[in-house]
Amino acid sequence: MDEGERTDSARRVPGGRHLASAAFAVMAATALSRLFGYVREIAAAAYFGAGAGKSAFDVAFLVPSTFQVLVAQAALSAALIPVFAGLLQKERRQEAWHVASTVFTLVLLVLGAVVALFIIFAPQIMPLFAPGYRNDPAMMADIVSMSRLLFPIILLLAVTGIVVSVLNSYEQFTVPAVAPVFWNLVIILAIFLGADRLGIEALAWGVLLGTVVQLAIQLPWLRGRGGRLGWSLDWRNPYVKQVGILILPVSLSLGLINLNGLVDVQFASYLGEGGVAAMNYAFRLYQLPEALFAVAVGTVLFPTLSKLAARDNMETFRFTVSAGIRVIFFLLIPITAIILVLSEPLVRLVYERGAFVAADTVLVASTLFFFTFGSAFSGGSALLTRGFFSLERPWVPTLLALVNLGLNALFNWVLIQRFDLGGIALSTTAVSILTFLALFYLLRRRLGRLDGAAIVRTAAMSVLLSAVAASAAFFSWYLLDRWLGRGLAGQVVSIGTAFAAAAAVFLLLAWASRMPELQLFRSIRGGGTAAAAD
Repeated sequence: MDEGERTDSARRVPGGRHLASAAFAVMAATALSRLFGYVREIAAAAYFGAGAGKSAFDVAFLVPSTFQVLVAQAALSAALIPVFAGLLQKERRQEAWHVASTVFTLVLLVLGAVVALFIIFAPQIMPLFAPGYRNDPAMMADIVSMSRLLFPIILLLAVTGIVVSVLNSYEQFTVPAVAPVFWNLVIILAIFLGADRLGIEALAWGVLLGTVVQLAIQLPWLRGRGGRLGWSLDWRNPYVKQVGILILPVSLSLGLINLNGLVDVQFASYLGEGGVAAMNYAFRLYQLPEALFAVAVGTVLFPTLSKLAARDNMETFRFTVSAGIRVIFFLLIPITAIILVLSEPLVRLVYERGAFVAADTVLVASTLFFFTFGSAFSGGSALLTRGFFSLERPWVPTLLALVNLGLNALFNWVLIQRFDLGGIALSTTAVSILTFLALFYLLRRRLGRLDGAAIVRTAAMSVLLSAVAASAAFFSWYLLDRWLGRGLAGQVVSIGTAFAAAAAVFLLLAWASRMPELQLFRSIRGGGTAAAAD
């Protein structure tokens, strides 16, 4: 593909420069949020280590957080955005807001009752999710106590999901991306101010209060959008019914994906008191690249895909999905390669201090190593899933997620016997790869074609260049590590230099190879003017 073809391709994405600027803003905001998120994780590791208390919190937090994905924030966004954005596209703004208000009212009534039942029956519910801890009364008591504090986040995040859906439909992405920064700040303050007095429960209180703050920050940005969220019980409205029809398979699809986390916890609970905590520390680092890049790309493209589907513009829809996957691979494959060669130094820098000791570093790093192989495929799957949601075909990823839930349990059972905790991570990787391949095949069948050859070329070239970049990263780190030692400053310099060297090598090689994905960065450079023009 020559230079003119690459430029033409970039322009085929509707509002390409504007969307590139939005994606960059979301990436920057997400990076800031993740920075504070790792300060949060560092504080939690220093105060609570990878022992019983932290494992108890992780179990208590995982259940309501998984349930909120099942019926709350992410599922509501995936079901509401296609309907709300579609009505805006048809210039039916008042009806769009009426639908959002009805969904808001139903969420308050239904999820309010669900949260109350969860709180009442927590002693009966929680042992089901961590059977390995049933015979530890003290640990189970901590799990039940913290789960009662955390269950209200289901309702809070559901309301947040509605607010985010409305803002994203108006192509306002930055505020929802920045809000988690304040969520993390509140949790960090709760750890520092409450850990000595409340112990691990300080972390639970921080999550609850942080969720309230995260929602409150976004509410003022609804003003001036031509409507407001109010009380409405017009559940017979055909568009409300459309949201309801979408939310069942969407909830099941996203919920089943996240139920894999619950399956992993059940297996990890048999690997000692620190098994769940170690797995989650590794998973946090594994998720960072996907959250920075794949989630940003998917968040920005989802409303656009919904509007393209509403206009039945399948040619541009196809190209937008393909371009999104190529960009995700271009960004995530090199980061995957770097983490693979620097997993232990990275874990040491981020976590090893206070109660988090060298043995914990080895365990978490080995788990991170196996998780990382699936990063690019997981990011690509997230975009493909949103493609099906935009087409209002949510049952496809739903049924696939159900199959993968069984596969994950089977792979866990087989691989844990060979790789211990790393087997759980390797199972996640295997499921991520299979999910991507199946979603790609099924969406390609639905659309007729999906530029698979271009995606394969991007992936192959990215792997080749990433191998060189990862080698540069490792040798940069190795030399500086021997010279500077493993004090905090030395580790920051050695690892920071390694990442910088790898990024420079990869981008230079990508430029020399004339990879068309670099057009995204050219668009971002001129994005401010373009965004204003749009």
